[in-house]
Amino acid sequence: MKYNFSFILIAAVILIGWTACDKIDEPLKVVNVQNIPEDINDTLFFADSVLVTQKQVLLEDFTGHHCVNCPTAALAAHQWSEDYNERLVIYAVHAGFQADPDNTGLYTADLRCPAGDELFNFFNQPANPSGPVDRVEYNGNMILYYITGDWEAAIEIEMAKENVIDIKLKNTYFPNKKAVLIDVSSTFKQPLEGKYKIAVYLAEDNIISPQRNSNESIGPKPDWEDYEHHNVLRDAVNGTFGGYITEDGSIAVGETYTNQFYYVINEEWLTETTNLNVIAYIFNEETLEIFQVAELEIKREELK
Repeated sequence: MKYNFSFILIAAVILIGWTACDKIDEPLKVVNVQNIPEDINDTLFFADSVLVTQKQVLLEDFTGHHCVNCPTAALAAHQWSEDYNERLVIYAVHAGFQADPDNTGLYTADLRCPAGDELFNFFNQPANPSGPVDRVEYNGNMILYYITGDWEAAIEIEMAKENVIDIKLKNTYFPNKKAVLIDVSSTFKQPLEGKYKIAVYLAEDNIISPQRNSNESIGPKPDWEDYEHHNVLRDAVNGTFGGYITEDGSIAVGETYTNQFYYVINEEWLTETTNLNVIAYIFNEETLEIFQVAELEIKREELK
Protein backbone atom coordinates (compact mmCIF):
# COMPACT_ATOMS: atom_id res chain seq x y z
CA MET A 1 0.00 0.00 0.00
CA LYS A 2 1.33 3.48 -0.83
CA TYR A 3 0.95 6.16 1.79
CA ASN A 4 0.57 9.86 1.07
CA PHE A 5 2.48 12.32 3.19
CA SER A 6 -0.32 14.88 3.08
CA PHE A 7 -2.98 12.66 4.61
CA ILE A 8 -1.25 10.38 7.10
CA LEU A 9 0.14 12.81 9.65
CA ILE A 10 -0.54 11.49 13.14
CA ALA A 11 -0.10 14.30 15.66
CA ALA A 12 -0.02 13.77 19.39
CA VAL A 13 -0.05 16.88 21.52
CA ILE A 14 1.28 16.51 25.04
CA LEU A 15 -0.48 18.70 27.60
CA ILE A 16 0.99 17.98 31.04
CA GLY A 17 0.69 21.01 33.32
CA TRP A 18 4.16 22.34 32.69
CA THR A 19 3.95 21.97 28.93
CA ALA A 20 1.81 23.22 26.09
CA CYS A 21 1.95 22.73 22.36
CA ASP A 22 0.87 26.09 21.06
CA LYS A 23 2.49 27.53 17.98
CA ILE A 24 5.63 29.50 18.69
CA ASP A 25 5.24 33.01 17.29
CA GLU A 26 7.51 34.49 14.66
CA PRO A 27 10.17 35.64 14.06
CA LEU A 28 11.51 32.21 13.08
CA LYS A 29 15.03 31.43 11.93
CA VAL A 30 15.79 27.96 10.60
CA VAL A 31 19.43 26.97 10.96
CA ASN A 32 21.49 23.80 10.74
CA VAL A 33 19.24 22.11 8.19
CA GLN A 34 20.72 18.77 7.14
CA ASN A 35 20.30 16.86 3.91
CA ILE A 36 16.93 15.13 3.76
CA PRO A 37 15.96 12.46 1.17
CA GLU A 38 14.06 13.91 -1.75
CA ASP A 39 11.35 11.23 -1.54
CA ILE A 40 10.54 11.86 2.14
CA ASN A 41 7.14 13.32 1.17
CA ASP A 42 6.08 9.96 -0.23
CA THR A 43 6.45 7.93 2.93
CA LEU A 44 4.33 7.27 6.01
CA PHE A 45 5.19 9.25 9.11
CA PHE A 46 4.11 9.82 12.69
CA ALA A 47 4.69 13.10 14.51
CA ASP A 48 4.61 14.30 18.10
CA SER A 49 5.68 17.52 19.80
CA VAL A 50 6.04 19.17 23.17
CA LEU A 51 6.55 22.77 24.25
CA VAL A 52 8.53 23.34 27.46
CA THR A 53 7.84 26.73 29.05
CA GLN A 54 9.04 26.02 32.58
CA LYS A 55 12.60 25.49 33.76
CA GLN A 56 13.68 21.85 33.43
CA VAL A 57 16.84 20.24 34.77
CA LEU A 58 19.21 17.68 33.25
CA LEU A 59 20.92 14.97 35.30
CA GLU A 60 23.66 13.05 33.48
CA ASP A 61 23.90 9.74 35.35
CA PHE A 62 27.25 8.04 34.80
CA THR A 63 26.71 4.37 35.50
CA GLY A 64 27.59 0.79 34.55
CA HIS A 65 26.14 -2.68 34.94
CA HIS A 66 28.97 -3.66 37.34
CA CYS A 67 28.23 -0.68 39.62
CA VAL A 68 26.54 -2.12 42.74
CA ASN A 69 25.34 1.27 44.03
CA CYS A 70 23.96 2.51 40.73
CA PRO A 71 20.46 0.95 40.94
CA THR A 72 19.76 2.74 44.23
CA ALA A 73 20.86 6.06 42.74
CA ALA A 74 18.91 5.55 39.51
CA LEU A 75 15.67 4.66 41.30
CA ALA A 76 16.02 7.68 43.57
CA ALA A 77 16.63 10.00 40.62
CA HIS A 78 13.57 8.75 38.75
CA GLN A 79 11.50 9.19 41.88
CA TRP A 80 12.68 12.81 42.06
CA SER A 81 11.63 13.23 38.43
CA GLU A 82 8.13 12.09 39.33
CA ASP A 83 8.10 14.40 42.33
CA TYR A 84 8.98 17.33 40.04
CA ASN A 85 6.28 16.41 37.50
CA GLU A 86 8.86 15.03 35.04
CA ARG A 87 10.74 18.33 34.94
CA LEU A 88 13.91 16.40 35.80
CA VAL A 89 15.29 14.84 32.63
CA ILE A 90 17.74 11.97 33.11
CA TYR A 91 19.88 9.96 30.75
CA ALA A 92 22.26 7.17 31.72
CA VAL A 93 25.84 7.19 30.47
CA HIS A 94 27.31 3.68 30.56
CA ALA A 95 31.05 4.28 30.51
CA GLY A 96 34.25 3.43 32.33
CA PHE A 97 35.44 0.07 33.63
CA GLN A 98 32.14 -0.58 35.46
CA ALA A 99 30.35 -0.56 32.10
CA ASP A 100 32.73 -2.98 30.37
CA PRO A 101 30.98 -6.09 29.02
CA ASP A 102 32.22 -9.56 29.92
CA ASN A 103 33.01 -12.20 27.32
CA THR A 104 30.78 -14.73 29.08
CA GLY A 105 28.23 -14.82 31.87
CA LEU A 106 25.45 -12.38 32.72
CA TYR A 107 27.15 -9.16 31.71
CA THR A 108 27.79 -9.58 28.00
CA ALA A 109 25.57 -6.65 26.98
CA ASP A 110 27.37 -3.56 25.75
CA LEU A 111 25.46 -0.41 26.70
CA ARG A 112 28.36 1.92 25.96
CA CYS A 113 28.56 4.34 23.04
CA PRO A 114 31.24 6.69 21.66
CA ALA A 115 29.41 9.80 22.91
CA GLY A 116 29.20 8.34 26.41
CA ASP A 117 32.89 7.46 26.42
CA GLU A 118 33.74 10.99 25.28
CA LEU A 119 31.63 12.53 28.05
CA PHE A 120 33.18 10.19 30.63
CA ASN A 121 36.69 11.15 29.60
CA PHE A 122 35.90 14.86 29.28
CA PHE A 123 34.51 15.08 32.81
CA ASN A 124 37.27 12.77 34.09
CA GLN A 125 34.74 10.67 35.96
CA PRO A 126 36.34 9.21 39.11
CA ALA A 127 33.56 6.81 40.10
CA ASN A 128 29.93 5.85 39.57
CA PRO A 129 27.16 6.71 40.28
CA SER A 130 27.91 10.38 39.73
CA GLY A 131 27.48 13.12 37.18
CA PRO A 132 26.63 16.79 36.59
CA VAL A 133 23.33 18.52 37.31
CA ASP A 134 22.83 21.11 34.56
CA ARG A 135 26.66 21.17 34.44
CA VAL A 136 26.80 23.81 37.16
CA GLU A 137 29.12 23.70 40.16
CA TYR A 138 27.77 22.79 43.58
CA ASN A 139 30.13 23.14 46.55
CA GLY A 140 32.89 23.87 44.06
CA ASN A 141 32.40 20.72 41.99
CA MET A 142 30.63 20.01 38.71
CA ILE A 143 30.76 16.22 39.15
CA LEU A 144 28.32 15.39 41.94
CA TYR A 145 27.55 12.19 43.81
CA TYR A 146 24.27 10.63 44.81
CA ILE A 147 25.68 9.15 48.01
CA THR A 148 26.72 12.56 49.39
CA GLY A 149 23.28 14.09 48.79
CA ASP A 150 24.70 16.57 46.30
CA TRP A 151 22.48 15.36 43.43
CA GLU A 152 19.28 16.06 45.33
CA ALA A 153 20.48 19.40 46.70
CA ALA A 154 21.74 20.66 43.33
CA ILE A 155 18.53 19.58 41.57
CA GLU A 156 16.46 21.55 44.09
CA ILE A 157 18.53 24.68 43.43
CA GLU A 158 18.28 24.33 39.65
CA MET A 159 14.52 23.70 39.78
CA ALA A 160 14.03 27.02 41.57
CA LYS A 161 15.68 29.02 38.78
CA GLU A 162 13.65 31.17 36.44
CA ASN A 163 13.06 29.83 32.93
CA VAL A 164 14.94 31.87 30.33
CA ILE A 165 14.41 29.68 27.24
CA ASP A 166 11.29 28.03 25.84
CA ILE A 167 11.88 24.91 23.76
CA LYS A 168 9.52 23.28 21.30
CA LEU A 169 10.68 19.77 20.39
CA LYS A 170 9.07 17.90 17.50
CA ASN A 171 9.84 14.35 16.32
CA THR A 172 8.64 13.07 12.97
CA TYR A 173 9.32 9.37 12.54
CA PHE A 174 9.43 7.71 9.10
CA PRO A 175 9.10 3.93 9.62
CA ASN A 176 9.79 3.13 5.97
CA LYS A 177 13.18 4.83 6.28
CA LYS A 178 13.84 3.98 9.95
CA ALA A 179 14.61 7.66 10.44
CA VAL A 180 13.46 10.61 12.51
CA LEU A 181 13.29 14.29 11.62
CA ILE A 182 13.93 16.35 14.76
CA ASP A 183 12.94 20.02 15.00
CA VAL A 184 14.07 22.03 18.02
CA SER A 185 12.71 25.58 18.24
CA SER A 186 14.20 27.77 20.96
CA THR A 187 12.88 31.14 22.10
CA PHE A 188 15.14 33.23 24.32
CA LYS A 189 13.13 35.20 26.88
CA GLN A 190 16.00 37.15 28.46
CA PRO A 191 19.33 38.56 27.27
CA LEU A 192 22.11 36.05 27.93
CA GLU A 193 25.83 36.62 27.69
CA GLY A 194 28.09 34.40 25.63
CA LYS A 195 27.49 31.96 22.81
CA TYR A 196 25.00 29.12 22.92
CA LYS A 197 25.02 25.59 21.59
CA ILE A 198 22.41 22.89 21.20
CA ALA A 199 23.04 19.18 21.70
CA VAL A 200 20.59 16.49 20.63
CA TYR A 201 20.89 12.96 22.02
CA LEU A 202 19.09 9.70 21.41
CA ALA A 203 18.35 7.47 24.42
CA GLU A 204 16.83 3.98 24.61
CA ASP A 205 14.44 3.35 27.49
CA ASN A 206 13.21 0.17 29.20
CA ILE A 207 16.16 -2.07 28.34
CA ILE A 208 16.02 -5.32 30.33
CA SER A 209 19.56 -6.44 31.11
CA PRO A 210 21.43 -7.70 34.22
CA GLN A 211 22.74 -5.21 36.76
CA ARG A 212 24.82 -5.73 39.88
CA ASN A 213 23.06 -4.52 43.02
CA SER A 214 23.97 -4.15 46.71
CA ASN A 215 20.58 -3.02 48.01
CA GLU A 216 18.21 -5.94 48.60
CA SER A 217 15.41 -3.57 49.59
CA ILE A 218 14.99 -2.52 45.96
CA GLY A 219 15.78 -5.75 44.11
CA PRO A 220 17.77 -9.00 43.93
CA LYS A 221 21.43 -8.98 44.95
CA PRO A 222 24.16 -9.42 43.96
CA ASP A 223 22.79 -9.87 40.42
CA TRP A 224 19.51 -8.28 39.33
CA GLU A 225 19.00 -10.27 36.14
CA ASP A 226 15.81 -8.57 34.88
CA TYR A 227 16.84 -5.03 35.77
CA GLU A 228 15.20 -2.28 33.73
CA HIS A 229 17.70 0.28 32.43
CA HIS A 230 16.18 3.70 31.71
CA ASN A 231 17.18 6.23 29.06
CA VAL A 232 20.49 4.69 28.09
CA LEU A 233 22.47 7.11 25.93
CA ARG A 234 22.79 5.59 22.47
CA ASP A 235 24.13 8.38 20.28
CA ALA A 236 24.71 12.10 19.92
CA VAL A 237 22.70 13.22 16.90
CA ASN A 238 24.78 16.35 16.25
CA GLY A 239 27.98 15.44 18.05
CA THR A 240 28.79 14.91 21.72
CA PHE A 241 29.07 18.64 22.38
CA GLY A 242 26.50 19.73 19.82
CA GLY A 243 26.78 22.81 17.65
CA TYR A 244 25.96 26.50 17.64
CA ILE A 245 22.28 27.31 17.92
CA THR A 246 22.87 30.06 15.34
CA GLU A 247 25.62 30.45 12.79
CA ASP A 248 27.95 32.09 15.31
CA GLY A 249 26.28 31.09 18.58
CA SER A 250 24.92 34.55 19.37
CA ILE A 251 21.26 34.97 20.32
CA ALA A 252 18.70 37.77 20.63
CA VAL A 253 15.79 38.17 23.01
CA GLY A 254 12.43 37.29 21.48
CA GLU A 255 13.93 35.45 18.52
CA THR A 256 12.96 31.84 17.84
CA TYR A 257 15.66 29.67 16.30
CA THR A 258 14.82 26.29 14.79
CA ASN A 259 17.47 23.61 14.39
CA GLN A 260 16.53 20.59 12.27
CA PHE A 261 18.20 17.17 12.22
CA TYR A 262 17.55 14.09 10.09
CA TYR A 263 18.79 10.92 11.77
CA VAL A 264 18.73 7.31 10.57
CA ILE A 265 18.20 5.03 13.57
CA ASN A 266 20.16 1.86 14.25
CA GLU A 267 17.61 -0.93 13.71
CA GLU A 268 18.92 -2.78 16.78
CA TRP A 269 17.34 -0.04 18.91
CA LEU A 270 13.93 -0.37 17.23
CA THR A 271 12.63 -3.17 19.42
CA GLU A 272 9.07 -3.93 20.49
CA THR A 273 9.91 -3.67 24.19
CA THR A 274 11.97 -0.47 24.34
CA ASN A 275 11.24 3.17 23.59
CA LEU A 276 13.46 5.79 21.98
CA ASN A 277 13.60 9.31 23.40
CA VAL A 278 15.09 12.46 21.95
CA ILE A 279 16.77 14.76 24.49
CA ALA A 280 17.69 18.29 23.40
CA TYR A 281 19.47 20.79 25.64
CA ILE A 282 20.86 24.30 25.27
CA PHE A 283 24.04 25.37 27.02
CA ASN A 284 26.60 28.14 27.26
CA GLU A 285 29.70 27.29 25.22
CA GLU A 286 32.20 28.69 27.75
CA THR A 287 30.69 27.73 31.11
CA LEU A 288 28.90 24.57 29.86
CA GLU A 289 25.88 25.49 32.01
CA ILE A 290 22.67 23.96 30.67
CA PHE A 291 19.82 26.47 30.65
CA GLN A 292 17.00 24.32 29.30
CA VAL A 293 16.31 20.73 28.27
CA ALA A 294 13.43 18.94 26.60
CA GLU A 295 12.66 15.25 26.17
CA LEU A 296 10.20 13.57 23.81
CA GLU A 297 9.57 9.96 22.86
CA ILE A 298 9.71 9.00 19.19
CA LYS A 299 6.23 7.75 18.33
CA ARG A 300 6.65 4.75 16.05
CA GLU A 301 3.07 3.73 15.41
CA GLU A 302 -0.38 5.21 14.94
CA LEU A 303 -1.81 6.51 18.18
CA LYS A 304 -4.86 4.62 19.39
